[in-house]
Amino acid sequence: MSNGKGIVFGVLAACLISAPVLATPQSVIEKANHESQRNPDSFGYHNAIMKYDFEEGQLYQVYCAPLRITDIQLEPGETLTSEPVGGDSVRWILARTKSRVNGLDQEHVYVKPTRPDLKTTLSLNTNVRTYHIELTSYETTYMAAVSWNYEQYNMRQISRIENNAIEQKVNVSALNFNYRIDVKKGSTPYWLPAKVFDDGMKTFIQFPVEMQNRECPVLFALGSSKDTQLVNFRVKKDYYVVDRLFERAELRGGQDGDIIVRISKSR
Repeated sequence: MSNGKGIVFGVLAACLISAPVLATPQSVIEKANHESQRNPDSFGYHNAIMKYDFEEGQLYQVYCAPLRITDIQLEPGETLTSEPVGGDSVRWILARTKSRVNGLDQEHVYVKPTRPDLKTTLSLNTNVRTYHIELTSYETTYMAAVSWNYEQYNMRQISRIENNAIEQKVNVSALNFNYRIDVKKGSTPYWLPAKVFDDGMKTFIQFPVEMQNRECPVLFALGSSKDTQLVNFRVKKDYYVVDRLFERAELRGGQDGDIIVRISKSR
């Protein structure tokens, strides 16, 4: 009997040792956040600007200091859809402004802590993407400016277009994203384009996904004498695919075309 009990206890002990330990929600979250952190490195710096490679869901580390401004620069043509949202609006000062780059507006978010040894988070929501940022303040160490490289992100977007059969044979080497989007009449519509680009032969206009089930705007090309020409396009997923290029065009929607959004190619 004693031998039998010993075998049973041995089996139970082995089961307890081999049983998987369920991770707690806290450990899962901490592990995910830690693995998502992106820190500055010497390869990403161009002069005093740290250029991160943009990837959705990453936690970008930005280091600041009192009496110093850190300039967070977005992609030219990208616009904030709301005010920057920080976790500590008392001890961190946020401001925003714009500059002009190659004919496009560029959003800047300025960050300044009131003292060292602070930590908080910052969320930036734009018409194209969302940035998740962790802010840390030091006594003197700070990052003068932060921006992002979007080449890999844009390549994945093109890959998604081709893989989803939105359009085949996109000329990736000739991609041009230098387009400006302005609301010329009426309020900002729900269908305001998120991005416009061309491949040297075709123009692609990307809209918010929710527009797929709602009224779509009409596209007109603008001539040099301000005459308008109705432009044919194909609707593929959340894109208008136009089989031509244009310097300027207008999207018109609403009752009697009372909302006008102009698309202009920047030089």
